Amino acid sequence: MIVSPFIAVLLIYFSLAEQDLFGNYVGCFKDDNMRLSHKIKDTIAGTSVEACVRACQLEYFSFAGLQNSQGCFCGDTHSDLDGVCDQFCSGNTSQMCGGSVSKSVYHVGKPVSDVPAFLQLLNATNTSLEIAWNLPVPSKVLITNYTVTAKYVETYSLPNLVPLLKWIYPKTTTKAVLLNLHPGTRYDVVVAVVSPTGVLGQKSATYWTEIGEPPTPAVPEIISYSAGRMVVRLSSSVNDNGPITAYRIIVVYDEGLDSFNPEKLTSYHESTQKGLLYYIAAEIHPEDLNNTFVVGDDQEYGNYTNPRLPDARVHVGLGIVSVKDGVMKVAYSKIEDVLVLDVGPPSDVVTPSSTTLVVGLSVAIGVFGFLLLLSIAVYFVLLRHLGRRQRIPDHQELSLEGPMIEVDTSSYVHNGYVPDEEDEWTDHYEKLKQRVWNIPRNFLDVKSERLGKGKYGNVMKGTVQQRGFPIPVAIYVIADGELAPVDKKSMLQDLNTLIQVGSCKNLVSLIGTCETPDTLFIVIDHQPATLKDVLLASRCLDPSSLNQHQFCSLSETQVLETAVGIARGMEFLARRKIVHKQLAARNVMMVDGVVPKVTSFGIAQYNTGSMIPDYTRWTAQEIFRSRHFVSKSDVWSFGCLLWEITALGGTPYVDVNSSDLPTRVTQGLRLPQIQLVGDDLYQLMIQCWQVDLDERPSFQEIVHILENMLDESAIHINFAVYTGFHYEQYAPELERL
Repeated sequence: MIVSPFIAVLLIYFSLAEQDLFGNYVGCFKDDNMRLSHKIKDTIAGTSVEACVRACQLEYFSFAGLQNSQGCFCGDTHSDLDGVCDQFCSGNTSQMCGGSVSKSVYHVGKPVSDVPAFLQLLNATNTSLEIAWNLPVPSKVLITNYTVTAKYVETYSLPNLVPLLKWIYPKTTTKAVLLNLHPGTRYDVVVAVVSPTGVLGQKSATYWTEIGEPPTPAVPEIISYSAGRMVVRLSSSVNDNGPITAYRIIVVYDEGLDSFNPEKLTSYHESTQKGLLYYIAAEIHPEDLNNTFVVGDDQEYGNYTNPRLPDARVHVGLGIVSVKDGVMKVAYSKIEDVLVLDVGPPSDVVTPSSTTLVVGLSVAIGVFGFLLLLSIAVYFVLLRHLGRRQRIPDHQELSLEGPMIEVDTSSYVHNGYVPDEEDEWTDHYEKLKQRVWNIPRNFLDVKSERLGKGKYGNVMKGTVQQRGFPIPVAIYVIADGELAPVDKKSMLQDLNTLIQVGSCKNLVSLIGTCETPDTLFIVIDHQPATLKDVLLASRCLDPSSLNQHQFCSLSETQVLETAVGIARGMEFLARRKIVHKQLAARNVMMVDGVVPKVTSFGIAQYNTGSMIPDYTRWTAQEIFRSRHFVSKSDVWSFGCLLWEITALGGTPYVDVNSSDLPTRVTQGLRLPQIQLVGDDLYQLMIQCWQVDLDERPSFQEIVHILENMLDESAIHINFAVYTGFHYEQYAPELERL
């Protein structure tokens, strides 16, 4: 097309005017279907620059292009071929709106945001940070997930901490609880938005964890005493969980030892008014702490009076006070018995009469000690003799001690620990007690929130102190004394199943037990998210978006690694002759969303909420023929779980009623190959569903096959969007009774 000089001058004029007026004119470029390809449906948007730019702003594109005064197009890139724009905008004749084969391109001026606008702290404990962020402004780039990292930048801990902790969350997540942090530590928390091509952007902030309990200080050492005064030697401490703000010296009268409550400790004068038999004698700044201190010198230390001691038995202890950001934590030493004489010389001056008394008392103590040991020995001989002639009472305490170690199962039958013979009950009961950590009751915090219900009682949410940190756990609360003998035997068998597992990375673990006179607490590893939750949350395809390329926020490698982890856990169970019977995605916990842990076997089996799961769709065909569960039955279930994983949480056999399924499966019905699944991976599923148990692979072989798939370059799972793609249906009503 030949443009007259007059028109050319007008084009230049209007172009400059637009550039001055809007400051975002880019140029005139030939039409390119690959660029500025998103067309605004509203035809009004193509009649003026303002309308088109506004429309593209609302959809968060970088550029707006008008063509022939009839269409508004948006995109993040534009053509680089010079065009001819000779059409005035119908809505504003002072503006140019492209040409027949060219677009007038304008910069939108509102940047696309792939970064959360805010990141805030919701709650902080001594080992966790709960954070929240908003979803990024929608963009054309596919967001696959969020990567959250926490790097410590300041801490009171002397040992080296893990320098960088990392979590991965689905794209729909806007909240996270970062666990396993160190008390009294400032972390640089970064939330990064991840796409298939890499990190799009990130938001960061620094937060402190709450200080933790200080270490238990050493017991003061008694140097000397006289009437009303006592000289003690104090030892300074190192606190990895926060600052040491002060040291406290406390005094407890002998009569107040049973009623001693550290939370009620106060000054001597207030304790006297309240009738308490203990008080704080002094509070000393760490810089002023000396090796020795005189208890009862009538001086003021901090806001506390240190009165003269009575002529009676007293107990003296040392406390460490840690205060930061309005939180105070205090730890006290063990209370040491100290006898204060009412008259006489100081204890470091020894007289002949006192020497005679000491010698006499020493001889008496030795004689009575020997008699006591002899009595204990006779008692245990008689107890063992009688124990072989009668069954242990149903309400006998389960006092479990020692660290948890792996049980040698070579001499025990599958999934059973207590033999039927009465004369062997006690022996095996004692062996079981020796292999579990006996958790002190004050280490255990049972919350009011119920996680589910098991065969022997409720399972509650809680925490247990491990190495000074509260770890989230599930706590099985069992009224041990109320169990019938057959239920107690079953409970011990289920408990033994988890003891056999020990500490396998891909299996739920038994942390320990705690016993009171009426209740047995069984403490189990717990993670809030299941594999089912993670799979359903990974469904990220937005039907309204035209430019998404992936329909899963997880990568293909992550999914295969999850399958490998589950297979390794099941291999571990198979080697110990433990059959799971309920293998499905809902019974796999996900640690930080990435590490699978198989659960719901042994004592760890319980139902969440009021729902009773139905495992018919994962059950091997031989079970429908009234055969017993074996390890190869779990292999069948693993094949169904593999299908469930690749279906991103879809329900197996969703088009078949649960009542019809046993007949259909025994007649040869199998789950179909999903288009995204490669032939080799589906062939593994088919092998798991062989009728002949000998033709099914073992879990050891499954681990080997899946590990080889991870190492191969071949595509076994492909989450790229394809024509006709749809998510496999998830029907929760078909997965429960």
